[in-house]
Amino acid sequence: MSFRMVLLPPDMGRDWPDKIRRAVPGVEVTAYDSPAAAANAIVTADAAYGTVPRDLLARAKRLRWIAAPRAGLGGDWFYDELVNSPVVVTNLRGIYNESLAHHIMGFVLAFAHRFDHYLPQQRERAWKRGPGMLDLTHMTALIVGVGGAGAEAARLCAAFGMRVVGVDPRVAAPPAGMAELVTPDALDARLGEADFVILTVPESPQTLRLFDAGRFAAMKRRSYFINIGRGACVVTDDLVAALMSGHLAGAGLDVVTPEPLPPEHPLWTMQGVLLTPHVAILGTPYQPKREAILLENCQRFARGEALLNVVDKASWF
Repeated sequence: MSFRMVLLPPDMGRDWPDKIRRAVPGVEVTAYDSPAAAANAIVTADAAYGTVPRDLLARAKRLRWIAAPRAGLGGDWFYDELVNSPVVVTNLRGIYNESLAHHIMGFVLAFAHRFDHYLPQQRERAWKRGPGMLDLTHMTALIVGVGGAGAEAARLCAAFGMRVVGVDPRVAAPPAGMAELVTPDALDARLGEADFVILTVPESPQTLRLFDAGRFAAMKRRSYFINIGRGACVVTDDLVAALMSGHLAGAGLDVVTPEPLPPEHPLWTMQGVLLTPHVAILGTPYQPKREAILLENCQRFARGEALLNVVDKASWF
C-alpha cells in the first residue's frame, strides 16, 4: 500500500527520501527544513518523521504514524493533543546501547581506579599516592532501567566480576550477567546494598525526580551514583547535598538539570564528581541504525504490519 510521508528536522538525512522510495515503491515522501514549510503537506500525510509541533498536528487530517527522531523524548515532546490522538509514535531506542554502556563503564572504572582523585592531582603537578583501588569483584551494581543500554551495562559489569541487580517495570527476565531483576517497588529496599547505582531510565512521568534526598540517603554510605539517562530524573540539589555530606563517595554524570550546567554550579569543582556534557553517544556511528529502523518501519507501515519501537505516549517511551 502506498502512503504519503513528510520528513522534518531534527537529525534528518538528506538522502532519506530516495532511500525510502527505494524501500517502498510508490510512496510519496518529501523532506522539509521546518515544520512551517510542511504546513500544507501535513494535511494529507499519512506518516511523518521528526518533531511534529502542536500547530502542525492540528492541521493533519490523515496522520497515523510519527517516527520520532530520538530514543529519549520527554514531556515537552508529548503534548496532550498528541498523547490523546490515535497517532502511533515510534522512537529509536536501541541504537545507542553499546555507547551508553561503554560510557557507564568509563565512569565505573574511573572511580574504581580513583581517577576522580588523581586527575585533580595531575593538574597540580603533585606526585602523591592516595587512596587504593576498589576491587570490583567484591562490589554490587544496581542498574535502574534495564532497557538495551542497561542490559549491555549489566553484561559489562558482570564481565569485571561485579554482582549486578536490575530494576525495571517492564523487563520480565534478567539479561546476561544480571544476577537478579526486581520491579520498581523494591528499589528503596535494594539501594543500600549497591556500591554503584547506575541510572539509565528515560524521562517519564514515573521517573521525573526519581532520585531525591530520600533515595540518596537510602544508598550505601560511600557508594557511587552514575546517570546517563536524563537529568530530570534527579533532584540536582539533593545530589549535591549527598555528596557534600560525604554520604556518597562520588557521582559520574553525563546528564544533569539544568543543561548546560551553569559555570558557578558546585558540581563543577566537587571532589569525587566526574562530568561529561551529554556526550555519551557523540560521534558514535548510529546513523545506519537510525536509517535501518526507519526503513523497516516504512515497509511495515506500507504492509499494515506492527511497527518497531512503538511508544507508550502517556509514559513518553
